[in-house]
Amino acid sequence: MPQCAKILVVDDDPAVLDALRRSLGRCYDLETALGPEQGLAALADNGPFAVIISDLRMPGLSGVEFLRRAKALAPEAVALMLTGHGDLDAAMEAINEGHIFRFLTKPCPPPILSRSLDAALTQYRLAAADRDLLRVTLENARLKDDVERIMRHDLKTPLTTIISLPQVLRLAENLDDDQRDMLSLIEDAGYTVLAMVNLSTALFKMERDQYVLDPVAVDLVPIVAKIFAAHADTAENHGLALELAVGGRPAAPGKPFLVRGEELLCYSMLANLLANAVEASPDGGRVAVDMRQAGDMASIAIANQGAVPPSVRDRFFEKYATAGKTKGTGLGTYSARRIALAHGGDIAMATSEAGGTVVTVSLPRAL
Repeated sequence: MPQCAKILVVDDDPAVLDALRRSLGRCYDLETALGPEQGLAALADNGPFAVIISDLRMPGLSGVEFLRRAKALAPEAVALMLTGHGDLDAAMEAINEGHIFRFLTKPCPPPILSRSLDAALTQYRLAAADRDLLRVTLENARLKDDVERIMRHDLKTPLTTIISLPQVLRLAENLDDDQRDMLSLIEDAGYTVLAMVNLSTALFKMERDQYVLDPVAVDLVPIVAKIFAAHADTAENHGLALELAVGGRPAAPGKPFLVRGEELLCYSMLANLLANAVEASPDGGRVAVDMRQAGDMASIAIANQGAVPPSVRDRFFEKYATAGKTKGTGLGTYSARRIALAHGGDIAMATSEAGGTVVTVSLPRAL
């Protein structure tokens, strides 16, 4: 977009203004104002201006007060101050109080004033370029958010078809058991993708502190068991033991461990943390989950015998913090903590070379 190059000169001496018009008017887009009141009127009526030059000593309003008011009318303009030789203290006050870019002593030779004006115009253009870059960045971010929202919304229509068609086809009488199992796999996959779309929407709202939790009693035992089942092949290949305990004892069949939350979010949070634990555990090690109750809160400790790399220990829950994973995004622990915080809980991590890593989730109990 075109950038302003207009310059406003304010002085209470007509002779000074005439001299500046003669010396600078052919090289710059110059406008003059006789005194601070005319200067404020020019800013309001004839702006925008890139540079404002003001005398320090003027009747009615001082140059400092004039530039303070000018800043409200033209916040992006660069201000220069003209002072007498005896006004050094006042000039320093003007710099501190009026956000002055540069001050010049009177009488100021035209070459020095021209160089100062060129520097001020450069400063204005650099600031304008920064503002344009920020505006474009924000617009691109908003556009990205809009596209992602549209995609999340539009994905649900074909997913509904993917989920419903197996239900219809399963009614046919000429299907064998293998075919029915395949239809069930298709249906389960559709539900999984739909859950991922819904989860991404929830995380999007959490990022903006707009998510409204709808908590119910959630049993974490079958959730962890399902996640362990998903990692069974990896555990077998690497000789890993996957252990689930409640209160320090092996989880008893049919005995729930209830927290207050949303099942999909709890599943996603624990799936991310357990996937990290399995990947980080050395061959022949163990990944152990121990659930305990502590007052109104529940704790879920996830332990493995691998240590978090020193380079990411202080940034473990930060976005994009990852090390040693060729396909890692650094979003797993970040999103897990966002989910825990949305539930009114939190996640902490402790790690050492000797003791391995323990990630502890705290969530409200379902009382």
